[in-house]
Amino acid sequence: MSQVLSEKRLLMTYCVCTVLGAVASITTGIAWGHWKLTLDQCVNGKNCSCILYGQYTPSKFLGGSTAPCIWVTFGPLFYLLFTISMASFHGYRVLFSARFVKTRTIMSKNEAGEMVQMRAIQVDDTHPLPKSFWVTLAVLTSIFTLYALIHFAIFVDGYYTTCNQYRKVLEKMLGVHGTAIPVIHNRLSCQSIFDFMDYMQPSSGYGTRDGFIFTGADLIIGIIAAGFAWVLFGVSAFFNIRNARSPA
Repeated sequence: MSQVLSEKRLLMTYCVCTVLGAVASITTGIAWGHWKLTLDQCVNGKNCSCILYGQYTPSKFLGGSTAPCIWVTFGPLFYLLFTISMASFHGYRVLFSARFVKTRTIMSKNEAGEMVQMRAIQVDDTHPLPKSFWVTLAVLTSIFTLYALIHFAIFVDGYYTTCNQYRKVLEKMLGVHGTAIPVIHNRLSCQSIFDFMDYMQPSSGYGTRDGFIFTGADLIIGIIAAGFAWVLFGVSAFFNIRNARSPA
């Protein structure tokens, strides 16, 4: 594969990663800000305002500690700086940088059986980057792939923890018993559980929510964005590793 084609693919990958990281950050921030005052009801000055890792108690429903929300909301900003920088770098090289002319010499036989030297010229390529550059980028994108995976895993785990904890609240609010309990715990999707939470969770004495949001849809969009960002970082790592292993 020519370097210009590889750089075009990396450019697209970094651009999409930038958008996905921003979406994951914004959606979590919206849900966190919306529920912050309602869920932050812990005693002894402890902050439990996070929509992720919510906690069921017999008297009230509490949010999780702020650490997961801080991580999920602001975590993508670290790799956004990287993807924006690399998208700008490759974008400039692909769109504005002068093409590098490659010349290859090929030996071939003519009809008389004599060896003839032929010269092939290829101009559609960017100036070659040193192998050290591709090795460095291969390491960085591999690290960010692991970073994005951890971010995605915490996002998903926190989402399902809140969902499953609120099933207990819903069971108590609706006063269901017997065979109706498995419907709440086994049949209702987390989207439905968060819909109940949007309309049934009372505001706390610390403040009221400003209207209603589709919490489940908001978080799912963020989770999907975080998941695809992880996949695309893996793709960028693959391209960089391949470029690092290719002959100079």
